[in-house]
Amino acid sequence: MERVMVVKKEALEKRLSEGVLTRENVDSILDFIQREHFFVPRESAEYDSSIKQIIPYVLIRQGRRYFVMKRLARQTEARLHNLLSLGVGGHINPGENLSAGQSILEAGLHRELQEEVFVEKLLSLDCVGVLNENTGGVSDYHVGVIYLLEAQGEVRVLETEKMEGGWMTQRQLEEEAEWMETWSQHVLQELILSPCCSQ
Repeated sequence: MERVMVVKKEALEKRLSEGVLTRENVDSILDFIQREHFFVPRESAEYDSSIKQIIPYVLIRQGRRYFVMKRLARQTEARLHNLLSLGVGGHINPGENLSAGQSILEAGLHRELQEEVFVEKLLSLDCVGVLNENTGGVSDYHVGVIYLLEAQGEVRVLETEKMEGGWMTQRQLEEEAEWMETWSQHVLQELILSPCCSQ
């Protein structure tokens, strides 16, 4: 039975801004998650409105281009089939392998990256925001911790039976926005097309 990282929803949301994306005080929010997280069975977490599952969501950028993945029909989450995703990520489990000085969130983030994509050279990796959406759907039970990864060299999808990937410019992203999953739409509008991440 898979167990996933969660925090109490009310305590987390007291630390977030009113909008969908919080870009201020990110370090203190990460400290709160590291301090207050616990693990519950994934099956119960999906229906417990008192907690939020923590999902690292990594944007990969190279120059002026962003790596975009398309979730294929063989991918397990049917609600996301054929949608475009800007983020690599997934649930954090209690058995993550920690390196020296690494938080469990960072360890899970790196595991997800290594499972889903090959990145030839990682130049930098920074947390740029926390995405919290309460619209009555699956997002009500998850919160995205958004990271920006600056890459160099080759980047490619590893799980080719589940996803395909390629590079897009900001203009191309805007043109394809309607085909993106909801989190990617928020990230595009509030991070990529804003002064925070645009180049």
